[in-house]
Formats: sequence, C-alpha cells, structure tokens
Amino acid sequence: MDVTQQFFLSIGSMLCRHDLSADGGLRETGTLGMPCNIQYACADARRGLLYVLCSNGGVGSRGDTHWLLTVAVRETALRVVGEPVALPYRPIHASIDPAGGRLLVAYNLPAAVSVHALDGESACAQAAACMAVGEGEGGEEEGKNVPGWFPHQILPMPGTDAMLLTCRGDDATAGHAENPGSLRVLRVRRVEGAQPQRLTLVQVVAPRGGLGFGPRNCAFHPTAPWLYAVLERQNRLAWFRMRSEGIAPEPSGAVALLERPDAIVRPQLGGALALHPSGRFAYAVNRSHAVVRDGDALVWAGGENSIAVFALDADTGEPRLLQHARIDGLHVRCIDFAHGGTLLVAAIRQSSMRRVEGIRGIAAARIERCPAGLSVFRVGPDGRLSLVRHHPIDVGDNQIFWAGAMPDTTST
Repeated sequence: MDVTQQFFLSIGSMLCRHDLSADGGLRETGTLGMPCNIQYACADARRGLLYVLCSNGGVGSRGDTHWLLTVAVRETALRVVGEPVALPYRPIHASIDPAGGRLLVAYNLPAAVSVHALDGESACAQAAACMAVGEGEGGEEEGKNVPGWFPHQILPMPGTDAMLLTCRGDDATAGHAENPGSLRVLRVRRVEGAQPQRLTLVQVVAPRGGLGFGPRNCAFHPTAPWLYAVLERQNRLAWFRMRSEGIAPEPSGAVALLERPDAIVRPQLGGALALHPSGRFAYAVNRSHAVVRDGDALVWAGGENSIAVFALDADTGEPRLLQHARIDGLHVRCIDFAHGGTLLVAAIRQSSMRRVEGIRGIAAARIERCPAGLSVFRVGPDGRLSLVRHHPIDVGDNQIFWAGAMPDTTST
C-alpha cells in the first residue's frame, strides 16, 4: 500500500487538503472555508494542526479584517479548534520555533511582528509579545524601526531564542526613492509585568545600507553555518556565514537565478526558497506573470518561470548551478518537499495562456491553456528535478496563494 502525506493549498478563502502519494499521485480529502482570503498557513506536525492566517487585504491592500485560526487536520473532516485570534494587520508569514512553544507572525503593511504562545494541545493564544510600527505607534518612523521595510518572512534562528525577519524593501518609483532591504535579528524583551511584551532589535544586516538588497525568502543550512537569501528584486541567491554573534554583515557571495539574466521581461522576480533536508541542494523559484495580447488572448510575455537548482558546498557555502527546471505555468508562489525530500511540489498560482509556435507547412501556431495546480517533481540523487505530473486545479477567479506539506515526522 502506497504511503501518503498530507498536502494543503489555499484557493481564496478555501483551505484544501490532499493526500500526496510517493509516486506523485494526488487526491483531495477535505476542504474548509475561512472567514476571508488565506494569506499563509504554518504546519504544526507534532500537534496535527495548521495555523491559518486570513485577511480581507491583499497585495498592496491593507484590508481591515485579519484572523489567525487553528485547524485540526488529522481527523476525517477539517475543523477549527479554539477561538479565532484577531490580528492587527494583514499577516504575510508565520513559523514555529523549534521547541514548539511560540508561533511567530510577520506583517508588511505596516511593518510588524507578533509572537503567540502555543499551549500543550491545540490553539494559539493572544500575542505574548509584539512590535508594531507605523500608524504613529511607538513614535517610530516606518523604515527606521525594528521591523524595517516590507517584512516578508520570519524564521526562528537555529540554536537561539532569536528570530530572523527578512525585509524585502522596494524599488524606487516616480513618487519615492528606493526603500532599503535588510535582514533583522529580533528577540523578545522580557519586561516584568508588561503584557504584551516587546521585541528588541539585536542585529541589522543591510549591505550598502540595504540599497540594491531585496531579500524575500531565507533558509538556514541544516548542518553547516550558512544562511541563504533569495534577493527578489535582484534575481539572485546570496549566502552569508553564520557566526556565534550572529550573521556576517556582508554576503560571502551571490549567484544569478535566471537562465537569461541579460534578457529580463519584467516583472521578473525571485521567489520561494527551499533547502533539501540533506543540506546538499537548494531550490529557488524564478517567477513572472507578464502577459501580452495575442489576438483575443493574453499570453505569456516571455518571462522566466522555473526552479533554479543548486548544489551546495558545505565548506564554502557556495551554490553551483545544476539545472533550470521549467514550470509550465505563470508564477509559482510556493514550493515544498514531501516524502523525505524525494518529491518537490510547486504550486502554480493562476491559469494562463501561451502561444505555441507551429511548424512551417505542417501546423499553425496555436494558443494553449496552462492550468493552475500542483506540479510534482522527482528529486534525483544528484539533486536535479524531473517532472512526474501536473495536477490541474480549477481556481476560478482566485489564486493558489499558499501551499505546503504537513511535515513527515516519521521520515529520516
């Protein structure tokens, strides 16, 4: 009998659960509606829970209704446990500390962080510590504060109670100069009797003052002292040495993510990053949703949608490009490993159309539909990816905004 692993995705406000088999097969096993659109979810394998972040805001929209819900996923039917927790802003990312006692939540508009205590069995508590800025709170000017410009990810720091906040910054526009990106190390400041407690800034890593530095997603090497960061706005993968006192102030290096870095069709962005459980390989998403009109259809404009595969040198940290694995669709927002790292799943967020050139004298050009859904890749012993199958998913007018696996606690 084939062993399955739970895999989840969001379509608008709908949470969908699937069984993913080791041969790449997929079967939907449940759905559950949330109060508003799902922004992110964080899996708690030990408790069999998902912490689901919801908001009526979106990309570039703050919204005014935001929730954190705890969903039990091991039962036949998905169900919310405990009481929903109201959040102050649209949440963008969450993670659990290694001890399983805290849920970390990041927000981007305004920049903010909250830390939630987890009880022994199930649900989240109200924020036990927080740092919210902008909107006149704390008297600090956004961009010169603890969270920084446009946080996008928060991760627990290995071997410490600190947390890493990845701040993307943003490019210059006609109306404002470039806002710098940074990596920020935070700790909960324990103040007697203060509820909620506050966060304190331990370190800021911002090469060149953060200009031309746009980190979106980071990952820590599982066994060696390296931190990897996808620079979204620069389409590069940088790596930093970890030291006893924190992160090195300058990267050890950076490599291109794109196959054609001199022929960019914008918007072209670096995206999700995943390090193989073995620590031998890194996988970074190239994503584009640029389209042009072709008759009555909007078709791909020629941007790169792929997964850049790198072999990692544990001694030097250096990534060596192995492959650009093609994605047959626009804009993969999330990737995740399954079945002990033997599979990699990429979630294509939206349906799209592409022009397929014909063969002169034999076949005419045609417009081909590329459905949203989950593309399942086999991870080879050399780290390279081979497509097993694509599972189309009807998203209607929505998107697959988040997707991820319930970690397999039994795999080695």
